[in-house]
Amino acid sequence: MSTASRPWWRWLFLLPGLAAVGYGGHGLLTAGRRVPLDSWLTWFLGSALLNDLVIAPAWIGLGWLSARLLPRAARPAVVVGAAVSGVLVLVALPFVLRRGADPANPSFLPRDYGLTLLVLVLVIGVVTAGAAVLAVRRARVP
Repeated sequence: MSTASRPWWRWLFLLPGLAAVGYGGHGLLTAGRRVPLDSWLTWFLGSALLNDLVIAPAWIGLGWLSARLLPRAARPAVVVGAAVSGVLVLVALPFVLRRGADPANPSFLPRDYGLTLLVLVLVIGVVTAGAAVLAVRRARVP
């Protein structure tokens, strides 16, 4: 029988996380005026709300849709491809939107990041589709 408390060593993974949270909380509360708590609180609550109201429902919807439309063998490849594409878009979005661009300094954000992001997402999509097709073919071979 397997439970969350067994084996005992699983609890060892919790200790570094709790130590990191404690260290961060201590630093946040003892930093004084160096940390603008109102700005930190806005980002902290905003990220929680973004996750709970946008990202999690989107993943649930994609999971439901993939369960209806995709063969079982193709789902892992599609989920990984979607996750990689999503993280890539989140990381690249400030560059695509040109946040902080300075017209006086053309060397800052000098590339067409939107086109590069599009190409990378398309490449991930092609690799994902290839992996999904391969997985379905392997699953059908006896």
